[in-house]
Amino acid sequence: VHAYERSNRVYNYSLDPCGPVYITVGDGGNREKMAVKHADEPGNCPDPSTTPDEYMGGFCAFNFTSGPAAGKFCWDRQPDFSAYRESSFGHGILEVKNDTHALWTWHRNQDLYNSFGDQIYIVRQPDRCPVQPRVIKSRVVHHLLPSR
Repeated sequence: VHAYERSNRVYNYSLDPCGPVYITVGDGGNREKMAVKHADEPGNCPDPSTTPDEYMGGFCAFNFTSGPAAGKFCWDRQPDFSAYRESSFGHGILEVKNDTHALWTWHRNQDLYNSFGDQIYIVRQPDRCPVQPRVIKSRVVHHLLPSR
């Protein structure tokens, strides 16, 4: 779908207050037309038997194994991870304010510059979500050289 979408914080396929926010600005570059339908809106999910997939060797299958779409071809509602979505052409600006705050703003191309379609502060919370330093254990390998 050529659209804009911002996720809630997600980690390991689940909502997580310490996970990252994913932003997809997929609303540019579509020469055909604006895609305004999402498969999870009522009546929009195609039947798997009518959706040929040349790469998978036939037709698409039931492909969701968990969540609200388990055992289905499409989600039947906007997924919990999806915080905001819109099918409008646009662009985004990320302003890093300091070491814990960044301001993300998505603008619709047809709007005035001082208005926006979506805006959120993305805040790193070191007290709530501490970053654990990774300790990489090195392994010393001794190679025995043949004696002469």
